[in-house]
Amino acid sequence: MRTKLFIISAVVLVTVLVVFIRNYHVPGVSADGAVYLQIARNLLLGEGLGWQALWFPPLFSMVIAAVSYVAGIRELVVAAGIVSAVSGFFLALAVYFLAARLFDRTTALCAAVTTACFPHLLSISFSSEAEVLYTLLLVLSLGLFILCIEKKSFGWAALTGVSFSGTYLSRSEGFLILLFICLLLISSGSSMERGRLTKLCCTVLVVFFVVSSPYLLFLHKHYGAWVISPKTSYVMTWMKSRTYHDNDKGEIFNDELWGVTADGKLGWQKPQGAGDLVVYLMSHPGKSAKIYLQNLAAMVPGRIPNGSGMEHYPQVFPIYFAVPALLALFFPWGPLSRQKKAIVFAPFLILFVLPVFTEGWWKYLVPYAPLLIILAVRGAVFAVAGLWRIRGREGAEERVACMAVAIATVLICSRFILVKEMKVQQQSQYNRIRAEYTGELAMAGKWAVDRFGPGKNYMVAWSKLIYHLDGLWTPEPVADPPRLLQFARQNKVDLVVKEMVGERYSDEEIMMPPPGLAFEGLYRSKTRNYAVAFYRLVN
Repeated sequence: MRTKLFIISAVVLVTVLVVFIRNYHVPGVSADGAVYLQIARNLLLGEGLGWQALWFPPLFSMVIAAVSYVAGIRELVVAAGIVSAVSGFFLALAVYFLAARLFDRTTALCAAVTTACFPHLLSISFSSEAEVLYTLLLVLSLGLFILCIEKKSFGWAALTGVSFSGTYLSRSEGFLILLFICLLLISSGSSMERGRLTKLCCTVLVVFFVVSSPYLLFLHKHYGAWVISPKTSYVMTWMKSRTYHDNDKGEIFNDELWGVTADGKLGWQKPQGAGDLVVYLMSHPGKSAKIYLQNLAAMVPGRIPNGSGMEHYPQVFPIYFAVPALLALFFPWGPLSRQKKAIVFAPFLILFVLPVFTEGWWKYLVPYAPLLIILAVRGAVFAVAGLWRIRGREGAEERVACMAVAIATVLICSRFILVKEMKVQQQSQYNRIRAEYTGELAMAGKWAVDRFGPGKNYMVAWSKLIYHLDGLWTPEPVADPPRLLQFARQNKVDLVVKEMVGERYSDEEIMMPPPGLAFEGLYRSKTRNYAVAFYRLVN
């Protein structure tokens, strides 16, 4: 038995390791990634979390900063790539752990290998954003939750609370999923079981709040109220423009988001909660219901938008996974079957919350793909084993099921490789232009660091340029010049940055800024209509 366990574990480890070594690359700086990297830079510069942590939870950034500091890695995007790749590797192992607790090692082996080869999960494993760390901690937390129920252990419940705190500190919806699990879990037990399940859930929640308390206190200090999700106000204002189209102000130049309030804060830094959301939705219930149903339809497996560089890849929730996953729900899962189903099903309830805020998009849904993979593999095991029994033969169901799922995994991987090659051919021109622009950002940032030195406080609109400036970031508010200058002085800005993309400004326009600013320097591309002007504040 131990020999078999060792062989299975070795197969999983070697397969996952080969996949990650073959696909490893340093990630690019995405728009959201620039924010995560800025929080890490704030920490390394001794400035604390910074205002950006009122926007995104900080755990991913904290780990990046720790890796950068300990390993002496100056380039934060390289440190982020290490954190993401390691998280992606351990995600496959966490899937093995969860699937083994739910079912058996055969299912766990197939699910772990499929997870390691799944294109969307590979994509987030080489990213400067927090999705893969969140996914890893979510899957691990579910496995620990099952373990604490199996062992009826408050010690394991406490560890589950710690793990769920990490999940929440990676992406704030982790708290919502924890609530879903506790509610479903307690309701799934018999009257005799509910008392014990309630105590275990309460232990998880208490430890969760204790471990999360430093960040919750940080949010309370800046918002002046108790806040669980740091991005609630931002998302609510964003959805009014981008999802419900109350206006077409967009995101970056939206004064409701980036305007300055009377107390000198940004518009989205005013705390809002569920009550505000309900009031807004009920102000036009017909429109809200229509948009909700449209967005919900966009999250049906096989219809999910596959944007952000994944247009030519298979679906994140493919039909050929969704069908066997649904099949698995109708079979018993051994001891504690109802409780196990409650824990695995609860995260999918987030799919009924997301349509309130946004249409379907693979990046919102990819953290739950490992759960779909586990259920799909188990559904395939049930189906193949059932067919084997119908033929009147006994004894080799698991082996045949494993073979069938392994063949399916190879086919998925082959399709991924073929699609990847097609994408490179079809998108080569797009990638070339994108790479050139990325290179311009890096050169502009290097020019500024060489001229002004590292660690300066730049006022700049949200842009990937933020990362390359190697300093502090004060957001440029959507405001008239006097209010903008006042905001800059309040935040002790060293240089105001004007990024000019696709436009050609005359030297006179650039060097004669509004009163209160003095021209300090200009980076201008030699090959593209791209320039960055820098201004200092004057009295």
